[in-house]
Amino acid sequence: MNKRKRNGRAERAIGISFILVLFLVMIINLLIPSKEMSEQENRVLEQRPKLTAASVMDGDFMEQWESYMSDQFVGRNLWRSIKVSLARLGGSRMENGVYIGKDGQLLEEISVPENERLSENAGALRTFAETYSDIPVRVMLVPDAACVLSDSLPAFAEVEDQRQLFSMVERELGDTVTWIDVFSVLNSHKSEKIYYKTDHHWTTQGAFYAFQSAASGLGIQGDVSGNYVSYTVTDSFNGVLASKSGVNLDEKEQIDIYVPSSGDDDVIVDYVNEAKKRTSLYDSSKLETRDKYAVFLGGNTSVIDIKTVSTSQKRLLVVKDSFADCFIPFLTPYYREIIVVDPRYYSGTISEIMDTYRITDALILYSGNTFFTDNNISGVFTGE
Repeated sequence: MNKRKRNGRAERAIGISFILVLFLVMIINLLIPSKEMSEQENRVLEQRPKLTAASVMDGDFMEQWESYMSDQFVGRNLWRSIKVSLARLGGSRMENGVYIGKDGQLLEEISVPENERLSENAGALRTFAETYSDIPVRVMLVPDAACVLSDSLPAFAEVEDQRQLFSMVERELGDTVTWIDVFSVLNSHKSEKIYYKTDHHWTTQGAFYAFQSAASGLGIQGDVSGNYVSYTVTDSFNGVLASKSGVNLDEKEQIDIYVPSSGDDDVIVDYVNEAKKRTSLYDSSKLETRDKYAVFLGGNTSVIDIKTVSTSQKRLLVVKDSFADCFIPFLTPYYREIIVVDPRYYSGTISEIMDTYRITDALILYSGNTFFTDNNISGVFTGE
């Protein structure tokens, strides 16, 4: 009897202690100012929602409150690290959609496109190429790391065959465009550092191999392999896959830039919708932030007009995602002007760009995952 009473008291004490701890944590969460940004996860955090009768009635308030508490929970980074560590001890080889590969290589899942999305994006490009049949239109889809570095995937991991997806797009586009294959050259260099370990982007070295292989397809004559020299701008890069997965957050990687080895490489970079101009393709201030990859072109924006000192009369349109950011500097010696459009941030149409800038060439450059999931591509080409 006494033993049961003692057990009952202990259970009540534990229950009361647990409730008090939860209450204390809730009070601390309410007292501590909300953080706007998570440096570790490299994303904007949910802010405290406004309490209104409408939001309570339709359930939005509780959903937003749960997201807010999850993002602002005191000691969140510590608890997140503990969760990831325990999961890895338990044999987990994937965290938040990121494969934890061999030697710590992080790889994003290969996205499977919806048939409708694939058809819309490919159809929009085909219509664009047919409409502007008097200019060369090139398409370069860059395979994601899990496609090229498949040997680094954890045991028993299966991903979609991205090469087959690319073949579907190539068949859909037919001979309306010039298809530029970069899988072959990247695959031949896969033992080298062509993708970051902690980030989903290819490295500048990987982009340079692709540029060398694609040069003739882009109408660039001669051997370009000796036309650039590389410089390291940081050796403390930790990318978005580390942030997303909570793995390898202490890993430090190198970012290099390539500049022409001879000739004048002066540029004027006009961020059209931001009324801002620079005289460099690189924004060194980004090297002081977690998003160091944004050193290339300053990160994501809607429209960039790059004027060069090239003697060429060509004006190139690049429709792209962020994989193109470290590729575009290779192009500046060969075009008088390069107009860069990111459909994720651009609200106009490509026809407006064509009319405004007297475009002579077009390059569509995307990573496979973005091309197959971005619902903005068809809209900027069709205006719908």
